[in-house]
Amino acid sequence: MFKTKGSVFMDIDNVGSSLSFVMSNEEKLPELGKYSVLIEVRACGLTLPLCDINTISQTLRKSGKKRVAVGQDISGIVRAVGTDVSSVRIGDQVVGIIPLDYEQSGCAEKIVLQEYDVVVKPNSVSFIDAASCIGEGMTAYLALHYLGRMTSGDTILVVNGASPLGSACIQLAHHWGARVVATCSTSDEKLYLQTLANKLVQVVNTAENKTDLRAVCLKETANLGFTLIIDQRTNNVSSQVIKHNINDVDSTTMKDYDPSVLTNHEIISCLSVGGHWVTTNPSLQLDPPHSQQLSLRCASLGFLMDQPWLMSGSFQGKYQHILMDVVEKISTYILRPNIHHSIHRDGLLEACQDIGELNVGKIVLNIN
Repeated sequence: MFKTKGSVFMDIDNVGSSLSFVMSNEEKLPELGKYSVLIEVRACGLTLPLCDINTISQTLRKSGKKRVAVGQDISGIVRAVGTDVSSVRIGDQVVGIIPLDYEQSGCAEKIVLQEYDVVVKPNSVSFIDAASCIGEGMTAYLALHYLGRMTSGDTILVVNGASPLGSACIQLAHHWGARVVATCSTSDEKLYLQTLANKLVQVVNTAENKTDLRAVCLKETANLGFTLIIDQRTNNVSSQVIKHNINDVDSTTMKDYDPSVLTNHEIISCLSVGGHWVTTNPSLQLDPPHSQQLSLRCASLGFLMDQPWLMSGSFQGKYQHILMDVVEKISTYILRPNIHHSIHRDGLLEACQDIGELNVGKIVLNIN
């Protein structure tokens, strides 16, 4: 039985009213099965699941669990393999994503995964770059290709384009021949998006004037509307729930306090006939008039969750193919990391508290 230290979990208290981050000094790892791989973690991207904190807490309470592991995007070195493992060898540098139901933290010194959860990392890609890109690259692939059915020549809107997922969507969509428009709401976001100027048709600052979005939509699409909208409108409650109290924060109404946040009507009004609206908001509710607008446009609404394939054994081959393709795009500089800053283990818990407050980039744990 392997053991590890340094695991970080998001804990829910006994009365189910608040969440906090805790570090475990010793965790037992699963047995090394015939298809298992023991990995020494060298870098881990710190992100929260796409679903909001209230959803996480409710799910934990219903399942009887009181914690969720932090850090799913990892890179590291293989230190042991099961008897039937064929895709990796001891000493290989690998990158992958930890499924949520494994209940293992990527912040730990070691983890045990199945061989189809990881792929070999090229030596030209650093551990930090690999861990910072793999999760968002995988999710962007799912949003654009499988949910959005994107084709070359499409015009796409990426809401909150400066986020790690937004920047991955922009880069992949541009590579696949789409014309991309992105929104931002702060000067920091706009500054980052300017570094992607060659990949963007236009940047719209919704904090300054949301009416610009409709005008840009009509201009850039010849009055046809966007064929795909990646909607990352967030409730912006993650850090508030963690630092205060779950019951004090209403995630369905927090967006009303931010005038820069786009409404459902504004999103739908920019959608083309037969277009696809892909959202990361699991609590999205549409009024009947909005549903009618979608119906009149023959448009579709898809919900983007970053973990379903990881928890379904029937998609192992397809999932690993996408992982390999994302890693190849990282190695050829098609997909570049969007890193806010890197940290060492001594600043890990403080960094976890700040995850929900970042507008641009991702925090990456660097384990030397």
